[in-house]
Amino acid sequence: MMADAEPKKIATFRQENGFDLAAESSPVWMAALGPLELPLPNFRWRREILAQHDAHHLITGYDTSARGELLVAAWETGMGCYQDWRARGLCMVLMALGLVRYPVATWRAFERGRNGR
Repeated sequence: MMADAEPKKIATFRQENGFDLAAESSPVWMAALGPLELPLPNFRWRREILAQHDAHHLITGYDTSARGELLVAAWETGMGCYQDWRARGLCMVLMALGLVRYPVATWRAFERGRNGR
């Protein structure tokens, strides 16, 4: 059953990438900015989309590097993934950063999301 497999795949993904297995219940998350790690509040809206976001890494094949996160955000923007305006806003900001740093790859990820419907 695919529904039973997804949580296992996400748990494996998180473990392989050194992420908190219980990230949805943690009040704080560590944002990595290059060599810096910043503790940030793990808002309810973020906790609610986290498993879906991690699944998007698995679907798209984009890794969890800074580049990969920007590309996933562009793909998510193209797909129109999230109902919550804060999640959509975060994706748009990350996509904008991606367009500055990786313009061609970011635009392709956005188009891939738009065409994936």
